[in-house]
Amino acid sequence: MSHLPHSLARLARDHRGLVTRRLALAAHVTPGVLEASVRSGSLHRIRPGLLVETSVWEAAPAHTRYELTVRGVLVDRPQWLASHHAALALLGLPLFAVDTSVVDVVAAVRTSKRRTGHHVHVATAAQRALISHPTATSVSVPDACVLTAVGSGVEAGVVAMDAALKRGMTTVSALSQSLVELAVRYRTGQARGAIAAVDPSCESPGETRTRLILVGAGLDVRSQVSLSDADGFMGRVDFLVGERVVVEFDGAVKYDGLDGRRALIEEKRREDRLRAAGFRVVRVTWSDLRRPEALVARIRGLLAAA
Repeated sequence: MSHLPHSLARLARDHRGLVTRRLALAAHVTPGVLEASVRSGSLHRIRPGLLVETSVWEAAPAHTRYELTVRGVLVDRPQWLASHHAALALLGLPLFAVDTSVVDVVAAVRTSKRRTGHHVHVATAAQRALISHPTATSVSVPDACVLTAVGSGVEAGVVAMDAALKRGMTTVSALSQSLVELAVRYRTGQARGAIAAVDPSCESPGETRTRLILVGAGLDVRSQVSLSDADGFMGRVDFLVGERVVVEFDGAVKYDGLDGRRALIEEKRREDRLRAAGFRVVRVTWSDLRRPEALVARIRGLLAAA
């Protein structure tokens, strides 16, 4: 793969691999040089006027690619703050069921404007004050979470809110206060529903989604429950449904190598103790979350048997 010209390489280095047409022109790099770098494979075009080093783009997972897109949109516009799920991307909070083809921002404008690839919202008074802060790139954590629920739905909002609460980045009262201060005029029920459904004890988006499916089915669910038998503490389980069904979300756990094999052995011993104590154990994977009806039916069957 071809290397970038020195002037472009310096721009990319200063902006995490990103190059915009405006930055290039300010550095006296002609559009022809940009196009030549795209043709040679050194630069990848994210969208018109926004490019990134191809090596950076190809190494990035989907959520990082969206973060790069958001940062690229903001590079030329310091008067904008990322909002909604675009803010989540910059804040390192999980994205679920959101439209990553759109970058939402707030600005000191009188009316909201929708353009191809981005949506400019009217900033609140608090957000306008934040715009003037030299290091600010996004709205506050509570605003980002609430606006994600408004724009993308309850589940998208709860996934973000659970993570933010677990990491100590916000509180339930701050989320509720944000909803009041934002004075949202539409889909407020989605935001209220998301705030009502949060559980700070959930430790991953997979756990959050599992809980929402089970609670939505009307099951009695408790999160992060410590269980003991006659020999003492057995462990803390992700969910206890009813009194005897343990549900564990098994996400990106890897059992490779010596440490992985030891972890697998310990996990099996723990499950053996749980079953010996009369508990039924269900392991949930990402593929199970794509078939919620089947998952709920499986758990209902175990509840009946228990």
